[in-house]
Amino acid sequence: MSIEVLKSIKQTELEAEQIKKQSLDDSKQIVNEANIQAYKLQEQSVENAEKEAKNILINAEKLASDEIRKLQTEVDNQYDDIKKSARQNLDKAIDIIMGKVVTIHANS
Repeated sequence: MSIEVLKSIKQTELEAEQIKKQSLDDSKQIVNEANIQAYKLQEQSVENAEKEAKNILINAEKLASDEIRKLQTEVDNQYDDIKKSARQNLDKAIDIIMGKVVTIHANS
């Protein structure tokens, strides 16, 4: 009976050692898979951030372009107003000069 008990104990110890080794191997595999998954998530996060940054830049460029067009239209309108006012002032100046020239020649 004692040899059978010793054999049973030895067998149980071997099985326990195999279970321990298998558990260690399984835990290493789980950690490895977790690291791979973490790396993939990090890459995906970077890719998403780059896409978002690109979209933000595109939208900012579009808004800036729209604002530039709006300001250019305002400047063009102001330019036209100034040009029109200058033309009117030039016409008045010509009338004044012509009036003085005619008066000077009429008095001569």
